[in-house]
Amino acid sequence: MHPALRFKYTAQLCATWAEAAIPKTWDFVPIVICLVAMAATRERRRCRAKLERLSGSSLDRDSVRLEAIAELQRVIGFDRWCWPLADPDTLVASSGLAAHELGPKIARFLELEYSEDAFAAKPLLARRANPAGSLRVETGGDLARSTRWDEVMRPAGIGDIAVVACRDALGCWGWVEAYRDRADRSFDEDELALLASVGSGLGSALRRTIMQASNGSPPPGPPGVIVLDRQLGLVSWSASAHAWLDVLPGAKIAAAVGMLPTAVYPVATLARCLPDAGAHALLWTVDGRWVTVEATVLEGRGGGEITVTLRSAAARETLGLLCRTYALTPRERELVAALIAGLDTRGLAERLSISRHTVQDHFKAIFGKVGVHSRRALLTKLGMSVGS
Repeated sequence: MHPALRFKYTAQLCATWAEAAIPKTWDFVPIVICLVAMAATRERRRCRAKLERLSGSSLDRDSVRLEAIAELQRVIGFDRWCWPLADPDTLVASSGLAAHELGPKIARFLELEYSEDAFAAKPLLARRANPAGSLRVETGGDLARSTRWDEVMRPAGIGDIAVVACRDALGCWGWVEAYRDRADRSFDEDELALLASVGSGLGSALRRTIMQASNGSPPPGPPGVIVLDRQLGLVSWSASAHAWLDVLPGAKIAAAVGMLPTAVYPVATLARCLPDAGAHALLWTVDGRWVTVEATVLEGRGGGEITVTLRSAAARETLGLLCRTYALTPRERELVAALIAGLDTRGLAERLSISRHTVQDHFKAIFGKVGVHSRRALLTKLGMSVGS
């Protein structure tokens, strides 16, 4: 049992003992209960403040996640967890840091979560008003209603699951999943409220660190193709597929337990469930480039198999995501689009019906957000060129 949970259990036992052993004329029990509640409230307040400071720090993406998890474990109490990142457009999960023993079963977990099992599902929480939820609350206390819990989590000894979408005003950038053992109590309202209150700040931290530093990206190679069977098992692959799979986020960890990189499974599942939606995701590779992962269901003989294509993302595909990453306003995005179209200051002013001075002010704001000092450097940072 996690120490934070052990403390809460001990406090509850003390209050129960006091209620039975101390004469009713003594107002000791309400005092104990009040002190415990005040201490818990104070700890949650400190946790929120610490995570707010952490979200504004200069730490890299993995360090932010590890420090935030350590603080949440201290206050809420859980041992096992997972923290995947998200493509904010498609809500495909990838690049998860984790502490659990699910191994290759996580592929089945993701398949169910992105198809039939909506209880506290990550894509659902990313879209709804309250970004936090628990399996106990969502299932009305009957965890077995969740097929992914029944098939994957129950055999691993996991009980309740709490999930919060790390979502700011510009999109969802990941999720925190906390797992309680089956012998432990479920997550309560106060703990879920704490998770909901820190989701936005953590989302902003993930957004700002979406592109990890690299030693320079290699030149783009030919696309890679893999074929999956109905159970999402690997059937065949092209010669160039391995080079792409090896640089996807979390590839080494996945390979160690006999899995493909985690993002492959949601994309393949979405292709099967939503064949007309164009299942895809944009990922930042470990060697510093953008890759597009696309999936299509095959027809004819051997129907039901799924092809997954991995290729270099075109600049036009990444522009929208980069504008969100740098928190450019709609007006600033208009200015960038006009700059790419080849307009000079006068043309930009006429296109947007603003003065030349306002154009310059907008560019100063954009340069500050992106971290450049010229229009040419801005285009380079966005992977664009005039007329592209």
